[in-house]
Amino acid sequence: MADPIRKQLVNASNMLDVAWESPDGEIIPLDSYLDSYFQEVYLDAESIPVFSKLVKHVSGDALDDYVTQLEKEVKKYCTKDPNYGKAAKRLYNIFRLTGRYIDAAYLRELFDEPTTILYQINALIRTIDETFQKGSKIDRSTILNQTDELILGVTSALEGEKETEIVRMLLNFRTLLADDINRGKLSPQANAARAEIINIVNNFFYEKLTGIPSISQYIENIQK
Repeated sequence: MADPIRKQLVNASNMLDVAWESPDGEIIPLDSYLDSYFQEVYLDAESIPVFSKLVKHVSGDALDDYVTQLEKEVKKYCTKDPNYGKAAKRLYNIFRLTGRYIDAAYLRELFDEPTTILYQINALIRTIDETFQKGSKIDRSTILNQTDELILGVTSALEGEKETEIVRMLLNFRTLLADDINRGKLSPQANAARAEIINIVNNFFYEKLTGIPSISQYIENIQK
């Protein structure tokens, strides 16, 4: 989605878990799976009675099933579709739910400033990809403004060789984008620059994850 006033892009998603209650009190989810709410839950006070009613119907194996589901996603993001930033977020949930609190605390810090800015780079790349898809109505000039803001964010949050390398790649990507917007299609050069940026962000999170022996071993076991 694009905010024309602020000249910003944002990824937005909306998922509805449709369920209903039968006359005898049974909760029936449309997809046959009752969400276990192991992610962070934000509720208005008026929603607590509904939440309390749903919790009573959650399977006793729900936690184990949820962790297994997360492990499958970690495997995907560490092998088939490499994205170590997404893997790190899922590993954080796995570790905090299975009592590995030291590893969870370490991963939690990865998403504090300044490194959280690197995770935002992947989000921008994804948004740009979707904006260039056929049928998109987003004003593509907003992309340039968002890229400029991200470059400023990287400059203020990071320092040293890492900052120099990422800013150089982002500036190159931004220049290519300016030309591609006029053509309405991402060029091979822009796609190559995009791949370079994704690779450097992936390498950063990979190094952070594998730098801790216990986490590195866990990932190796998942990959096997």
